[in-house]
Amino acid sequence: MDSLDHIDRALVAQLQEDGRTPLSKIGRKLDMSHVAVRKRLQKLVKKGLIHVSADLNVQALNAKIAAILVEVENAQRLNELIELFKDCPRTVFLSGLSASNLLTIIVGEDMSTLESVIGICSLRVQPGIRRSEVYIGSSPMFPQFLPIRVTPQKKVEVAPCGARCNRCKSYKNKKCLGCPATKFYDGSL
Repeated sequence: MDSLDHIDRALVAQLQEDGRTPLSKIGRKLDMSHVAVRKRLQKLVKKGLIHVSADLNVQALNAKIAAILVEVENAQRLNELIELFKDCPRTVFLSGLSASNLLTIIVGEDMSTLESVIGICSLRVQPGIRRSEVYIGSSPMFPQFLPIRVTPQKKVEVAPCGARCNRCKSYKNKKCLGCPATKFYDGSL
């Protein structure tokens, strides 16, 4: 595995502080030309060591989060669940833990939506789950910005996990804003 040298670490630290910092300014701090900085940055991206993205301020959105830990019946089902939820716009973290455990962190625009998602279409209600634990929280203190996926053109009727918001009782009763990836979504993401 490639590692970061001291210049790479300084470059990444500057981008983590402010991802919009001009390369010329970073170059001055590192005593390098902006061309050299750009080449290093491109190399880090090409090697897959870093990814540049726009994350959303969870506190400014007043969003709520939940951590869901599940024990899955077997490794095959664990992999199927990872595949099913990796494209969920509410999933900000998904990780296998040991052979049959899975941890996910999800986000909701309000507590009612978050509770509906947890009880109706989240990881914990899927077939093959032996047991689950759910921890509901408010907006995280750190990190303040999370990789919440935004779908600009909502055209699909079926959510990435297979849920159909237009058939959901919670959605129909206005207790859930729906899936942000679908045309039924009624929220701000």
